[in-house]
Amino acid sequence: RVPGGSGSKESLVPAARVTQLDLGGHCGIVRPVHGSVVGERFCFQIITGEGSSTFGCSSLAERDRWMEDLRRSAQPNKDSCERLELALTLWVYEGRELPPGRCLRCHLHLDGLLLARTTAKLAGPSGDLFWGELFQLPSLPPSQALTLSLCREDLPAQPPLASVTFPLSQLAGTKQPLEGWYPLSGAGGERAPAVRLRGRYRELKVLPSVNYKELAEFITFHYRELCARLEPTIAARHKEELAAALVRVLHSTGKAK
Repeated sequence: RVPGGSGSKESLVPAARVTQLDLGGHCGIVRPVHGSVVGERFCFQIITGEGSSTFGCSSLAERDRWMEDLRRSAQPNKDSCERLELALTLWVYEGRELPPGRCLRCHLHLDGLLLARTTAKLAGPSGDLFWGELFQLPSLPPSQALTLSLCREDLPAQPPLASVTFPLSQLAGTKQPLEGWYPLSGAGGERAPAVRLRGRYRELKVLPSVNYKELAEFITFHYRELCARLEPTIAARHKEELAAALVRVLHSTGKAK
């Protein structure tokens, strides 16, 4: 269904409207859309040579199912090809030296494309403001730079008050997420405002599925032994990521629901 419209949960669009999209060739891009951009959760966007269309679903599982089916329609041999999957994880924690008494939010852009934005909050008398928001943005298009812009909520049409830009190669060049205070340029005044961020950009090369056959079989039949060996030897920060990967593998082989 179209975001903001009413329609059957079993259909992408209301009954009165039918959308036909050509996903042939390499021009069709299917990507999730963050709820802060469209005002609804569980949305995705289809970008073709003729333009873009955004659709809403009733749950995260439904959205992921539609996206996977559409991608396979556009590329039936997806599992037989090597591909690169790009994802960004970014914590926007807090700001300091911000304009006091202003309702502010941060906009996240990749090469000028708006990906997400924080909640609008009022800066305190000292210029401090806490957001504490996590953005997990998978299935990103190839990009060069991430820009975080500080914007006034009451004057959305005006240019950003200040911004900071990171080369994505900087965020991808380390195994651990980068965290720190980053000054914002263009704000003027005696002291430049700054935001505290923690981010990681991942470029994951995925091989054809046949290359993972032996690994999938090993995990399916020996996952208990594998977990027992790894549990006391790996750091706690890696256990959640490893557990999620194991569940995905076991789900794909029919071992886990």
